[in-house]
Amino acid sequence: MFERVSQRRCFFIKEALKSLLALILLAGFCELLLPEDGMRKYGRMVVGLIVLFFLVNLVMRVGQDFTLALPEVSVAGGRADPAALVAEGVNLRQRGEEQAAALTAPAVQAKVEELLQTITGTAGVQVEISTAAGQGQRVRVVLPADPGVPVEVLKRTVAAVLAMAPDQVEVKKEFAEEEGS
Repeated sequence: MFERVSQRRCFFIKEALKSLLALILLAGFCELLLPEDGMRKYGRMVVGLIVLFFLVNLVMRVGQDFTLALPEVSVAGGRADPAALVAEGVNLRQRGEEQAAALTAPAVQAKVEELLQTITGTAGVQVEISTAAGQGQRVRVVLPADPGVPVEVLKRTVAAVLAMAPDQVEVKKEFAEEEGS
C-alpha cells in the first residue's frame, strides 16, 4: 500500500516539475517577445506573478497529498499504542548506547592508562571502565606504585577526561596493601 502511494507521489512531483519547467520556458519566451520600452517591466511582473501563482498552487496540492499521519503499526497482531512505541524506542537506544560503550571501552581504557602513566611516571597503571545497567559509568584506577600525585588529583583528572563526576572514579592503591603485609 505504501509503495503505491509513494509511486503516485513521485509521479505527481515528476509531472509538476515538468509543468513548472514548461511554464518557465514559456514565460522566458514571452519576455523575449515584449518590446523594449517602459511596458516591458510590467510584462515581466505579470509573467513573474503567473509563475509565482503556479508555484503556490503546486505547493498547496503537494501539501494536500502528503499526510502527516503515522502509519499503522501492528505489534503481535494488535495495534500498538504510541507509549509502547516510545518505550521500545528508548530501549533500543539504550541497547545501542551499551553496545557502543562496550565496543569503545577497551580503546578508551588504553588511552586513559597511557595518560595516567605519563602523569604519574609509573608503569603498570590499570584502568577499568564499567557501565553497569542503572548505575551509569564507573571507573576504577589501580596504581601499582606510589604515583607521587595526590589521589584526588588523579580522580579529578580521569573524571575530566571522561566527562563524568569525580565520585564515579575509584582509585585503588595496590602498593599500600603490599607494604602492609
